Amino acid sequence: MQFDSFSHASRWLDLATFGPKKGEANDLVNKRAKAWFDEQASLPATSHLEQCHKQFEAQGYGKRPSKATRVRAWLDVAFNSKDQLRQRVAYALSQIFVASDQDSNLANHAPAIANYNDLLCQHAFGNFRDLLKDVSVSPVMGQYLSMVGNMKGDPASGRRPDENYAREIMQLFSIGLYERDIDGTYYLDGNGKPIPCYTERDIQELARIFTGWNHSDDALIQPMVNNAVDHDRGEKWVMGHRFPKNMPAEQEMDQVMDMLLHHPSTAPHISHGLIQRLTSSNPSPDYVRRVAEVFLDNGMGITGDLKAVVWAILTDPEVYTATPMTMSKVREPWLSLVAVYRALDVKPGAGSEVVETDLVYLKTCNQYPLGSPSVFNFYLPDYAPKGVVKENNLVAPELQIIDWSHIIYVHNFIYGILRLNLQKTSAPLRKELYINVEDFKALIAKKDIDGFVQETSERFFNGAMPNSLKESMYKQYNGMNLNPGKWVQRLLFVALASPYFHVQENRA
Repeated sequence: MQFDSFSHASRWLDLATFGPKKGEANDLVNKRAKAWFDEQASLPATSHLEQCHKQFEAQGYGKRPSKATRVRAWLDVAFNSKDQLRQRVAYALSQIFVASDQDSNLANHAPAIANYNDLLCQHAFGNFRDLLKDVSVSPVMGQYLSMVGNMKGDPASGRRPDENYAREIMQLFSIGLYERDIDGTYYLDGNGKPIPCYTERDIQELARIFTGWNHSDDALIQPMVNNAVDHDRGEKWVMGHRFPKNMPAEQEMDQVMDMLLHHPSTAPHISHGLIQRLTSSNPSPDYVRRVAEVFLDNGMGITGDLKAVVWAILTDPEVYTATPMTMSKVREPWLSLVAVYRALDVKPGAGSEVVETDLVYLKTCNQYPLGSPSVFNFYLPDYAPKGVVKENNLVAPELQIIDWSHIIYVHNFIYGILRLNLQKTSAPLRKELYINVEDFKALIAKKDIDGFVQETSERFFNGAMPNSLKESMYKQYNGMNLNPGKWVQRLLFVALASPYFHVQENRA
């Protein structure tokens, strides 16, 4: 695939990164997508753990890095890292393999959460089986889904193994609740109802397999290890797969990974989930099938090649040809702010080398990275708000966390971003983020409203701003001799408060 236009290149970057920066799309025009993709995939992963420690040192106070420290480190990476594709895919994975510092036992372990983020980054272009195994023995996941310290059953006391992780690794992290065809659609029984992938008995047996695992360090950085004394060594059966008695825990773990990797529902379930997080909330069955086929076989007989899967997701013809009705997704509030900052070349104030604000994350966006309220993520994949979405049998997952209060919070925050740069910037504040709007001010100073609208279209709408929004911007501008910065603030706010910015859709 070759980028044959600015809009094509910009849309690619809008989906494959945290948002295109000025000039990046121009640089891709007439170049091949595979070259960019392979270069991105080969870049070393920027470490959130290392950045978390840099943030803590720059902070200069406190006994340990806090949630806000880690969030600021995440912003450092999102704003400035070269490995944008890896980081964007890892963010998508973080909403499938959910672990969260909202858990009280993880709230004070910011470095461990950052390290879990790094785990997702490291596996973003690796094999799904390896990712699933490392997630399963992650001390953060062990703590989050109560697998750590899971002991074999004891008939005398009535103790039974904890079933939490056994349930979620199947329901959320691999095969899903119901059997799927390769195109993601559910198989139905004689009564027209979806067929469950597993039974309660399968959960109980899998829970027995996941016994004996415990932390190997207090910092929750190193993978968990198995204490054989606490491991159930009896024979087990899970979804028709036999696990003989006296099998070592590590070997059982490997057999579980193979079983889940090759389950026929895993490829369509995970493919559908990644498509929703990267390109479209409502992928067609054909789109899901094409991606799932790559998951099953990357062309060299390998199952679970995530690099091949991501490439298939981003290069599918529908991404650039389907109508907005099926090829669109609502931007998460958090990602909307990050995209605005990247488009306007954000820099910390006063020469700071690190971001010193966390965007008031607990209030502004109703979300922040690895801060989900539950293992089911910030929103459900099949959420459909009443009205036009539900009436058209569509879903809009992100709208589950977007209510009027957060629309106001996010829009006020965007207005504040623009307002800050009208103030005296010769003595900027370290704890603020500053954007560059000089190009926009220069166009207004020349009363070049056509140029201003075009620049706005290229920075925020992939060069394809809808005509209705253009008309709104022209109506707002009357040529009055205001300070150019004030016009920039007003007009950019009109653009960035519009639903056209907050929905990523194919407008080609």
